[in-house]
Amino acid sequence: MFCRYQLGELAHVEADLAKRGVGMAGISVDEPSDSATLAKDLDIHYPLLSDPKLETISAYGVAMQGRDIAVPAIFIVLRDGRVTWKKIGEDVNDRPSPADILRRVDEALAASKP
Repeated sequence: MFCRYQLGELAHVEADLAKRGVGMAGISVDEPSDSATLAKDLDIHYPLLSDPKLETISAYGVAMQGRDIAVPAIFIVLRDGRVTWKKIGEDVNDRPSPADILRRVDEALAASKP
């Protein structure tokens, strides 16, 4: 439920991110068909990627202990692969707001300019 809410909220800032030259993607353990249904239901246009073996989720350190899912997390990754900001939730309610994400993106972009 909480993931659905945040994914929908993020869909509303996708255009703001695109204006900044920033893309986004969601990653979950869900099957691609389930993600496609969710994207349609929530009118999400950014990619929802499937990681059923938790390979990427584990590599980023966000696999939930004892469960085959990820904890809520947001990463800002520059084109060169550097993670400039991350928020890993303590629980399902611990998620940054879209406004906070936009602010963090602006900070990361400003800091990455030569």
